[in-house]
Amino acid sequence: MVKEYKLEVPTKLEGITLRQYQDYLKVLDKWDKEDEVYIKTKMLQIFCNLDIEDTFKVPINNFDFAIDTVNRCFDEEKPLVNRFEMSAKDEYGDETIVEFGFIPKLDEMSFGEFIDLDNNISDWQKMHKAMAVLFRPVIFKKKEFYRVMDYEGSHKYSDVMLDMPVNVAIGAMVFFYRLGRKLPSYTVDYLVKVLKKEGVPPQLKRTLDKSGVGINQYLQSLKKMQLELMKQPDFQYIPV
Repeated sequence: MVKEYKLEVPTKLEGITLRQYQDYLKVLDKWDKEDEVYIKTKMLQIFCNLDIEDTFKVPINNFDFAIDTVNRCFDEEKPLVNRFEMSAKDEYGDETIVEFGFIPKLDEMSFGEFIDLDNNISDWQKMHKAMAVLFRPVIFKKKEFYRVMDYEGSHKYSDVMLDMPVNVAIGAMVFFYRLGRKLPSYTVDYLVKVLKKEGVPPQLKRTLDKSGVGINQYLQSLKKMQLELMKQPDFQYIPV
């Protein structure tokens, strides 16, 4: 009996998940740039949810159409999406639709949030953890105003964020790169003041102990990262 397959091609970037984009980047990093058939086949598997054997059953016209359609998705504008809905588990473990909101005031971000964001936002394979800092369930809203749940650590929603629309993740990352690092409360000078006044916060100490670097090395790397973050991030998209 011949197995049937269904070709579902995303027509908008919001139809592609962060998990799929991460999977694609893993493949892209190992691609030798020579075998075009290989990378297109992997694109079909990842973005159209096909098994490897099913990709060879796709008519050539449909194959090319699917690749072109996915490519066009990444040509879209990628503005900041303040709120979006997706499926998640509630406190009882049941699936429900949850509205997530971008943290309303970046300048009121806690030190713990900053460290978690700093540790993850530069690595696409950890981006779901960074998004769990920037987006949390909306607990109150009135027109365009809203409030999100208090931060309890990136682990709480990081797995959920794997299935968030990738346009939301890219839009948030671009916004944060362009504006977030310019806020005075995120500067190295601010961190130095915290260290002088309060000493090394426990969360930062755990981070330093885990990485095996001292506070001075950390501050130097932070200064270097600030300079890099002022530049437009170089996202890896789909080769045409």
